[in-house]
Amino acid sequence: MNETNIIDFVVDKIVKYPNIKFNKKSNSELKIFCHDKNGFNIYLQTNHRESTLYFGAFHWHFDFTEYETNEMLNQLLFGLTGIARLKEFSKNGKAYKWKLEVQDKDGNWLDNGTMGTIKLNFWTKANIKYFQNNLIPKDILYLDNEEKIIQ
Repeated sequence: MNETNIIDFVVDKIVKYPNIKFNKKSNSELKIFCHDKNGFNIYLQTNHRESTLYFGAFHWHFDFTEYETNEMLNQLLFGLTGIARLKEFSKNGKAYKWKLEVQDKDGNWLDNGTMGTIKLNFWTKANIKYFQNNLIPKDILYLDNEEKIIQ
């Protein structure tokens, strides 16, 4: 799979879920909208070098190798099902750090990555909010047949 058909591949899968609202801006940009203020928008952008997947402000860069493309599609699926959530840290109403957490089969939340900006007022207590989507049922991840959204 390359940059010219990743977006079409994802659209072909999510169109089966009429509750998912999305905007395919071009063959290189796809935005999937969260349902409410407790979720996060997902944005997928491709170019000739790589794909970039955003969960709100959190993002990854993926090369077009088979391994990295599969990793990106898995992360996308985690973001759609609620297996992944964002933990956002803010001070004085301004977000400055985001942790991606992934839920294991036992229901435990495990850190999967952190990104942020420099926040120098370290003496101020941080406020924490969680953002999580439930656009596709989690059960889809445990199916062993052709019903999976992304393979």
